[in-house]
Amino acid sequence: MSARELAFRRLLATPGRERALRDAVVEVEDGRVRSVISGVAAMDSTLGGEDLLVLPAMVNAHDHGYGLRPLALGGADDALECWIASLTGRPTIDAGLEAAVAFGRMAHAGIGATVHCHNSLAADRLADEAAEVARAAADIGIRVAFTCPVLDRNAFAYGDQRAMLPHLDPVDQKRLTTALSRSDPADHLVDQVEGIAAAFESERFRVQYGPIGPQWCLDATLERIARASADHDRRIHMHLLESPRQREWLDFTYPRGILRHLDDIGFLSPRLAVAHGVHLTEPECELLAKRGVTVAVNTSSNLRLRSGVAPVSRFVDAGLHFGFELDGGAHDDDQDYFRDLRLAWRLHNGTGLEPALPPARLFEAALRDGCRVIDGSENYGTVRPGARADLVALDYGEMSADFLVESDDEVDVLLTRATSAHVRHLVVDGRDVVRDGSLTGGDLADMESELMARARKAALIPPDQPPRNRRRREAVRRYYAERHHLTEPPGRDTT
Repeated sequence: MSARELAFRRLLATPGRERALRDAVVEVEDGRVRSVISGVAAMDSTLGGEDLLVLPAMVNAHDHGYGLRPLALGGADDALECWIASLTGRPTIDAGLEAAVAFGRMAHAGIGATVHCHNSLAADRLADEAAEVARAAADIGIRVAFTCPVLDRNAFAYGDQRAMLPHLDPVDQKRLTTALSRSDPADHLVDQVEGIAAAFESERFRVQYGPIGPQWCLDATLERIARASADHDRRIHMHLLESPRQREWLDFTYPRGILRHLDDIGFLSPRLAVAHGVHLTEPECELLAKRGVTVAVNTSSNLRLRSGVAPVSRFVDAGLHFGFELDGGAHDDDQDYFRDLRLAWRLHNGTGLEPALPPARLFEAALRDGCRVIDGSENYGTVRPGARADLVALDYGEMSADFLVESDDEVDVLLTRATSAHVRHLVVDGRDVVRDGSLTGGDLADMESELMARARKAALIPPDQPPRNRRRREAVRRYYAERHHLTEPPGRDTT
């Protein structure tokens, strides 16, 4: 790739740690920053007609790539387990188109890299769906870590699900009975990962093992994944301790502690990232930090699904790596990364005279640790010679248009006012992904329209589906309210 020069009025080369450079020129070659020069006398103050603020592109360290948002499918905010129960009847549509819409929205939000926890509609089609998602990632232009889903335990709820049968309708009773009759580990789901990686992996499309969570995977399956991860040096991405019900069931099922169990089987390592971690204890945070694990914090989705607030102060005290992400459930259902980062910052910034999460630590988590979840790297988050040429440019002039006194710190303005609407350009690997506010790899509005047209055609929701969904949701609510998730003998059906 030939070299190119990018000129900006303001450059946050190391967000939160250094003041913005003024009148900066970034020279890019072969996907890397070759040089950075500031105070270029020949440049006028607007550098191309806009007062732009540039910093490293954002990283969405955990997401599900919802082109069709859950609310559109009847998934109104609720307690996590009840919300999951309502998400059935999803129409079968092109996985690539849905991924392209999701990635396009992220690009418009200034996100240059994301973890895509794929929601496969058919396990035997995962390789085909991976191919479609890989094409979508290449078309849009962002970096993607594709996690291959693995689930073989607790189809409807954690624990002895037989207690739920009387409260389900006949269709769901049959589904649950069939699920309960299956107890073999999902070896085929684990074994296919390396084949998918061999076929589709590239520098900008990484493949990971994706066990959904310890409550959704048999012990034998987790052990197999731990061995495969070590053998192939491949990353693992898994949900962990998201809700109070998960905490209760895991404590009941693993009296020595789920983290000790995972450590015993070699699951905890720098190759592992865990999403949520809302209910991690102080000793567990210390163990994860010691093993080099990274936590992906999902602020808005945890609030929306009543899971709680992640103990970020414990993460900081323990020296635990953590990043931020949207989980497909941003606060306003709009995938606005900057707005959600602001919410996380304010929520975890404490009540003292000094900030508990100063901007330097906030951006270190959002950028360096977030990218660590993608590919295990340790050096993302600066605009310096040799760094990746992944940049987002925001309209600083618009953010500061009403200022009577100019701010002496652009980070203050960024953290107070930035939204997706201010994103003007996104560069990933030295290539333009968003230019002048528009995707270079397609028209997002057209893709969204096509996705909705296909979804409406494919949906054909039977008249009895909405009542069944509501009945299933309420059956799950009753199941947990009556504490049936704590009636399973410890260790049952775990191997």
